[in-house]
Amino acid sequence: MPVTETSDAYLFLQVAQNDRVILKYHTDDCGEACINFIPVFEELSNDVTYKDVIFLVIDADDNPKAKERILDKRQPVITLYFKGQLKDSRHVSSKEGVEVLLQELLKV
Repeated sequence: MPVTETSDAYLFLQVAQNDRVILKYHTDDCGEACINFIPVFEELSNDVTYKDVIFLVIDADDNPKAKERILDKRQPVITLYFKGQLKDSRHVSSKEGVEVLLQELLKV
């Protein structure tokens, strides 16, 4: 499933409407770590293993509520939701790290 851009206005609606959601925050000043991570996140979103997971991205620079949730803007922040509930949120910048999170999300 392709990665979908979201916003503060739609994020919680999307989280409420889908059982499993993974969200990647980014900022314009995130730098190389975020830029290099984009194709990794897109590749995982198209992996049939994760067909039941909705992949979202949000630009924290354009969304004030999202910006409040990011502590370190120099690396990607990944957040997991299950049935509308926040399950985890952490800095992850590798494919393997996201796969660990996705496996946790699929187990709940």
